[in-house]
Amino acid sequence: MAAILIPVGEVVIEGGITIWHILFGATVVTGGAVVLHEATQEKVPATTETTTIVGTGKLDCGDNGSYEDLLKKSGDNKFDRDHVPSKAALKEAAQKIIDETPGLAEKLTDAGRKALFGSGSDPGLIAKQGQAIAIPKKDHQQHSDTYGRRNNPEKIDTDSDELQEAAKKDTKTIEDAEGKEMDDECLKKYQKAAEQIRKKTHAEYIKDLTKLIKDVIAKQ
Repeated sequence: MAAILIPVGEVVIEGGITIWHILFGATVVTGGAVVLHEATQEKVPATTETTTIVGTGKLDCGDNGSYEDLLKKSGDNKFDRDHVPSKAALKEAAQKIIDETPGLAEKLTDAGRKALFGSGSDPGLIAKQGQAIAIPKKDHQQHSDTYGRRNNPEKIDTDSDELQEAAKKDTKTIEDAEGKEMDDECLKKYQKAAEQIRKKTHAEYIKDLTKLIKDVIAKQ
């Protein structure tokens, strides 16, 4: 039985249906199961007998846009798509909107919640629509305030109450970090993207998240 290795960030389509957004790498056994594993850097063909790989463009350092759009490009195990502000803060802000807005919690079904917050390999609409910037993996791991355990519950809660300030702090931390792996060209792209992201106000984040929640409820 044939198998192919799918790089991080690829979208696997089989029979016209998206079956996986590969976030951590996977082995796809043709006509069989998908087995997740650590990311691989091996090249894969654009098509196979039964599987088509969509989004094989290369992610460049400093690329920015929605997380969903950046997922369409392969990071080739060199770059991470860093949410600004963090997806955890965005999800916490959305949860507060649901809890504090009369009627929303009662209207949101389990399916709607999964659509918003994600389930399994699907990161959810909140994460997908969040802004992200491609940065070297080491810079993300070593310098980002929102990487791994550094993004603790207290920070997530604080950031969710002021998303614009969170974006300002997160980007400044990366910009000011010493010993970054990103080169001058990438840093310029990062600074330009960060400048645009920092312009969005907390009120605008809340407005967009509220609309997204209501749109999902309407489509349940």
